[in-house]
Amino acid sequence: MSVIHGDNGIAIDLDQLDEAVAGADLIVIAFEFWPERLLIDLRDDAHRHTPPLIEVVEPVGGVAERNLWLSTRRPGVSPADQFLFFTWPQSVTFLARSVLPVHIARRLQAEQGLDMREALQDVFDELAILERREASAAVRGGEGYETIWSGQPA
Repeated sequence: MSVIHGDNGIAIDLDQLDEAVAGADLIVIAFEFWPERLLIDLRDDAHRHTPPLIEVVEPVGGVAERNLWLSTRRPGVSPADQFLFFTWPQSVTFLARSVLPVHIARRLQAEQGLDMREALQDVFDELAILERREASAAVRGGEGYETIWSGQPA
């Protein structure tokens, strides 16, 4: 996936992202300032008893560990053929308004007849809360951050 450095910081080639998502069974998106990941598992089982999984998850040590976690969490689902992992360099709002959720929703509707737009919105709402929490911690000098403002007059 191409990363472009522009006047407003890092940008992702959204067309290339759309292509990558089109072929992926499992998508994990990391964020730069907090550990939780967005996991989008588009697979179902052969009998369609196990719906796709879209949720915020804790990080793991790699693909093998994620596959082990998924096999316990979703035992009837075959291993993913195409795994996509990347770090999102922009805001959650920008991701939520990108082609990603639209493409995911359309794909789930076309392939499985499922309307997952509400689940996608819920997970983006949760991510927005995490983003606000981290921004607030950065400003306050919370754990992992050092503020340059002491709150004391000079």
